[in-house]
Amino acid sequence: MGFMETAADNHVVNFCTEPCIFTDVLRNIDTGLIILDTIDKKVFFKNNHAVKILSVLDDNPDYDDLCLMLCSDLESLKKPGRTKSRQTIIRHEHRVLGYTVYRLPDDDRYISVFIQDITDRHRLAAMDEAAEMMNNISCLFSGIRHEIGNPLNSIKMAITVLQNNINKYSPEETDVYFTRISGEITKMETLLKSFKNFSMFEVPKTSDVDLRIFFENLMHLLGADIRSKNVEVNIELSPEAQYARIDSRALQHVVMNLFANAIDAMAEQPLPQLTIRSERRDDTIMLSIIDNGCGMAEDLIRDAFKPFFTTKPHGTGLGLVISKKMLAQMNCGIEMSSRKGHGTTFIISMPHGELNLQRGSS
Repeated sequence: MGFMETAADNHVVNFCTEPCIFTDVLRNIDTGLIILDTIDKKVFFKNNHAVKILSVLDDNPDYDDLCLMLCSDLESLKKPGRTKSRQTIIRHEHRVLGYTVYRLPDDDRYISVFIQDITDRHRLAAMDEAAEMMNNISCLFSGIRHEIGNPLNSIKMAITVLQNNINKYSPEETDVYFTRISGEITKMETLLKSFKNFSMFEVPKTSDVDLRIFFENLMHLLGADIRSKNVEVNIELSPEAQYARIDSRALQHVVMNLFANAIDAMAEQPLPQLTIRSERRDDTIMLSIIDNGCGMAEDLIRDAFKPFFTTKPHGTGLGLVISKKMLAQMNCGIEMSSRKGHGTTFIISMPHGELNLQRGSS
């Protein structure tokens, strides 16, 4: 400890003679703060809000209890360069607590824990999610009525015509109607297959995945098809953004869908290029998938993640909706930017992962 110069008035404050100013501020802020002394194995500091929040638990936890509660977070802080844990959620009876653990870069003795009661925030988020779900359900039912209703009407009409003229039509004329019926049934089968994906990966199994190996495996799977369309693929993964904590099956489904969209968009491009880039922002990996295809107008971008919206003649309009749902289940997100005639970029945000030497990085 020593001296601190405040930016407001260049006034020098001596911590040794006036520690109470800062102690009182920390003691009375509305965020719980706990400081653990890992050498003397004691709670060095606990402010009033932390005491209030921890009173939600059955017993007021001591140093050992807190270390047990924080064990996985404390372990993660031992890794080189790591000074902050991810936010951890604790549910106790009807309350929801969230905390994050910090340590100073050059100090292994003191661990700081910032803890808040986020029950109300979670309830509001749940209400917002429920409202969004109702909007999506309403949109889905409207789309289902349209997407299944049209083929059913077409089938019904074709069958009615056949029933009234079965003895008059030649085999060739009859075959035209049967072909139409078969085509409409195929449309409905495709739609129902897409709906099946809504129930896939309901409980994602996330692990630390090496994105370089992930894309190497994916290119082995899709390489022949991509080469047949003369698409140049550039994979530019930053070493700091090589590991993500995701479900590799779900990510593969999402990326394959984005690749398919990109390849379709580049169909008229003489030199189609698909670029995959990654960068790290704090504890988040930003994965960009960029094509130089036809792009989309601004008014179409707003509808891109709506159910049944599609610019493809034979698309279902569910690919991006399903992808967004899968990513949300893994605490990931997806954003899109596009310019008509200049291509499209999708950015997937994912929690940063770590290299696991025991299990490998696949």
